[in-house]
Amino acid sequence: MEIPKRNDPTDFKQESFEEYYRRFPKELAHIPEDVVKSWMWYHNEQVVVFSKLYNFENWEFELQCFDNEEIMEIKHFDYDLKLLDGKGDEFLKGCLKGYDTADYMLENGTFPCPIIVARNAGKNIHHQRGEGNYMLEPLQLIEGNRRLAYLRAMIRKKFPKLKDSHKVWVVTIRA
Repeated sequence: MEIPKRNDPTDFKQESFEEYYRRFPKELAHIPEDVVKSWMWYHNEQVVVFSKLYNFENWEFELQCFDNEEIMEIKHFDYDLKLLDGKGDEFLKGCLKGYDTADYMLENGTFPCPIIVARNAGKNIHHQRGEGNYMLEPLQLIEGNRRLAYLRAMIRKKFPKLKDSHKVWVVTIRA
């Protein structure tokens, strides 16, 4: 089942999350509301394309707490991970002040909302990479690039307000 496209009235105004969520398919009611909001609504065009590759009816979501060591074990493609680590360093140098997510993380030492990772999904193509680029195992980042970048920097630099654990949505993709 495909994810619905947002009904944005103009290029400068998005359909509200509440309106979007009211028409979200009942067959996908197992997808947690905050996953729908932070990924499927916020990154709608990307997820609409992704939903043509995958049947979200076969995805199981489990909210878990990861410690800092587990966070550092989340995989992403090498090129992307290097970019993320660079962004994370900029973040800690104070280059991103005034950005809500950065401000929240500096104050609270964790994510404002959980990132999404796929567990043992190596038989599946990564939605941002396309044909021939399979997800890495055991944990592949699906959504939350900036948040993961910031948290990785906080962990590497032993940021004083860093929390010991962080909420993460872990996805299992059933065939």
